[in-house]
Amino acid sequence: MLSCAINGMYLNSELFSHFRGASNVGYLKVKKNDLILSAQNLHLGNCNVNLRFEHGIISPAYKVYELVDCNPLFMQAWVKRDSTKNFFLRASTEGASICRKNIVWEELYKQELLVPDIEEQKKIGAYFDYLDHLITLHHRKLIYVKNTSKFTQNDIIREKI
Repeated sequence: MLSCAINGMYLNSELFSHFRGASNVGYLKVKKNDLILSAQNLHLGNCNVNLRFEHGIISPAYKVYELVDCNPLFMQAWVKRDSTKNFFLRASTEGASICRKNIVWEELYKQELLVPDIEEQKKIGAYFDYLDHLITLHHRKLIYVKNTSKFTQNDIIREKI
């Protein structure tokens, strides 16, 4: 069972300590490179391309789209742009509260989406995938340096005592 969160696709067990729901009846099949959109708070970025899992199932609260003639890495970069969030906001209506908005699918489908040809999508997608990878490496390095610094500082304090 998969979950689509604003920052990625996860196994349900990675986010929750229990199975959410009494049954998986009605759950949607998801394949690698499918586009997953949430009916709620789509304007905040609650959408992703499944780049992680070969297959799985996801709650029927989502819409699942197979990408045809679209590069998955390009679409992943596109769904995270602020202008895309505005694209979704234009097709949203107020939900249970002022901060929660629900997508109006009929309005979303009416909007025009301009995308470059597939070769340009591949180049753009690869570039942003490279940047994401580089950011991840720098983040790991920062954590390592912080942990190493803490360890060194603790050792110095112990030696003085």
